[in-house]
Amino acid sequence: MYPILFHIGTFPVRSFGVMMVIAFLLSIQLAQARAPKFGMDKNAINDLSFWALIAGVFGARIVYILQELPYYMAHKNELFSIQFSGLTSFGGLLFGLAAALIWAIKRGVGVLNLIDLLAPCFLVGHIFGRIGCFLNGCCYGHSCDAHEFLAFKFAGLGGYHIGAQLIDAAMNIVALGLVLLIERKHLALGRVFGLTFILHGITRIIYEIWRAGTPAEVETGIASSTYWGTLPFTQAQAMAFVLVVVGAIIYAIAPKFKPKAPVAEAIEVTPANVQPQA
Repeated sequence: MYPILFHIGTFPVRSFGVMMVIAFLLSIQLAQARAPKFGMDKNAINDLSFWALIAGVFGARIVYILQELPYYMAHKNELFSIQFSGLTSFGGLLFGLAAALIWAIKRGVGVLNLIDLLAPCFLVGHIFGRIGCFLNGCCYGHSCDAHEFLAFKFAGLGGYHIGAQLIDAAMNIVALGLVLLIERKHLALGRVFGLTFILHGITRIIYEIWRAGTPAEVETGIASSTYWGTLPFTQAQAMAFVLVVVGAIIYAIAPKFKPKAPVAEAIEVTPANVQPQA
């Protein structure tokens, strides 16, 4: 693959970093475009994005370390070394979401408004993040024959491996399309977020089918996806299943909550734009 795109002097510009910048910028643009619909000021999105990004990066690292604690207890010098293969999307999602909720409470923004606004933006970020994983040569699938569909050679690995990162990106593109399409049905606030959790959780469970049991990452020596003890599913699949359940619960109970009124200066509430709840 292409872990390093080019050099600026002696400084390597990594493909994963470039794709993450693209993911972040596109997610912000989408959030800004959606902001008026949910009663938020576009300018507030920049402030929100900063805190969510910082929390997300730290969360992705912290959860990864906890997940691989025996390794890091034996390699304590690597605890504070942030590597591209030393992050987990689940940690980034949970900590980034927590930061966004705290921000919303402090700013007086309706939580249901905020999570529905951000849900598709998360999928956009994840899609480009997975493309970054593919270019970086991490999060690959199991070994395969050269003639198999999406068979690639990854740096440091012998033979061919399934480009599972691209499969995951494609599934999340479909999930994004479904979320944006179903959103047009004027769902109750909170249901878009719940639906996003459901679909993303399902895609992750499927993605792990190709990823489970793959050889260790070249940089860390840590297995890219491990089964949960002797159980027939991976740790990531278990966490993804929790996402599906939480998403289903949120989708079911969202109509029971009274949404916070939009900020008057951000959107004018008229009979034409008051949407019925499904």
